[in-house]
Amino acid sequence: MAGMALVTYLTRYTMIATLGRSDLSPALRRWLRYIPPAVLAALVAPAALAPHGHVEVGLPAWSVLVGAVVAWRTHNVLWTILGGLAAFWLLRAMGF
Repeated sequence: MAGMALVTYLTRYTMIATLGRSDLSPALRRWLRYIPPAVLAALVAPAALAPHGHVEVGLPAWSVLVGAVVAWRTHNVLWTILGGLAAFWLLRAMGF
């Protein structure tokens, strides 16, 4: 366990130390900005669009679409979450 903890620590430390340097190119810094949204989309999209292994356009998909539009327009995480939840509750109350 100590060996795995050391390996985990070293891999994380090297990335933090490398990215913490100020001499990274602006193009690399701009490219790295897109990693968190891409990872989030990769986690959310399969659960919302294909919950049973095949594509379904249902309540979760429409809620994610509304949340994406709110995120695009506001650039605010709180409004994105509230917009997606409001769409989910409203559509569910309407029987969709």
